[in-house]
Amino acid sequence: MPLNPSQTKMDLCVGNDVISYSLSDMGVVVGSAGALSVDPKLFAAFYQKLNELYGSPAQDAKIQYSDDPTEPITFVSEAAGQRIDEEALQEALATADTVSQITVDLQPVEASVTSEELKARYTLLSEFSTSFKGSTLGRKNRVNNMALAASRINGIVLEPGEEFSMNKTILDRTKENGYYLAPAIRNGTYEKEYGGGVCQVSSTLFNAVMMADLTVTERHHHSWPMHYVPIGRDATIATGYKDFKFVNSTEGELVIFAHLDKKAKKVTIRLYGIHSPDFDHIVIVSKRTGSLPAKGTKVRLDESLSAGSRVEERKERRGKTSVTYKEYYDAAGKLIRREKVYEDSYPSIEGLVYVAANLYR
Repeated sequence: MPLNPSQTKMDLCVGNDVISYSLSDMGVVVGSAGALSVDPKLFAAFYQKLNELYGSPAQDAKIQYSDDPTEPITFVSEAAGQRIDEEALQEALATADTVSQITVDLQPVEASVTSEELKARYTLLSEFSTSFKGSTLGRKNRVNNMALAASRINGIVLEPGEEFSMNKTILDRTKENGYYLAPAIRNGTYEKEYGGGVCQVSSTLFNAVMMADLTVTERHHHSWPMHYVPIGRDATIATGYKDFKFVNSTEGELVIFAHLDKKAKKVTIRLYGIHSPDFDHIVIVSKRTGSLPAKGTKVRLDESLSAGSRVEERKERRGKTSVTYKEYYDAAGKLIRREKVYEDSYPSIEGLVYVAANLYR
């Protein structure tokens, strides 16, 4: 006498559990000739139900952003899942008229993204810091401007081929955008401007970009070399007409982390992405190559000055020239190649002095 699927129970051994279902619950039906068979649609519904009870999805590895500026990216490892072996269960049910118990196999489900893969995609490509120690570089408003600029580039993610603009990212340097009045270079001298000091952040980023071998698309040097980076390694910006831009020329996402440490008095840029297999690290080398002719100092009359008075409006500066190289090294510290990247000419600046009438000639 043929089995009645709705009344016949079958034990399923799943892991340490033994559970009973009727054959019909599992999709077993009686065919036209009286033979048992498995209905695909009914079995699919049962399989889904059973898999929800005993299966578990794999967990892909993922990155997390940390508040720790020394380790801004941490990695959460992947975890394998498991699922009911669908094909084996269906084949076992085909013999339901000859067995009373079926052992259900659990298959591992591997994660599609591993922590090793993520670590390769988010390698520390470069790190560069500049100091703002000293009475001039460490003025409160200047430091506040740098901190604001650093916060606006911190966490920026660039897709492959995407261009970064410093001006666009940190916004126009205005009071409305949160910037303070601080010394900035204009017309060959220091003047107070909103956002004074942000060029130190752009220069720090410029060095990190060079060390990561990214493609720079726009960069301008200052009127004269800066104290916080070696000559030839600065990048000035100005609202509306001078920008620092570069392209993510890696094969994956590029993440920018910027941190200003008021206690240590330094600003640090870290870049994470896919490291090129062509080299291990890059060293930036720059040097002064010469001096430009001096322009002297112009003397102008200021009749409002008292006798014997002299006011220096702009200090005379003799121009300098420099050259900057990128040196590519392998993991053993052997120089692979040396590439000239910039030849800069910092112009001579004419001095300007105002004197009283009795000193003017």
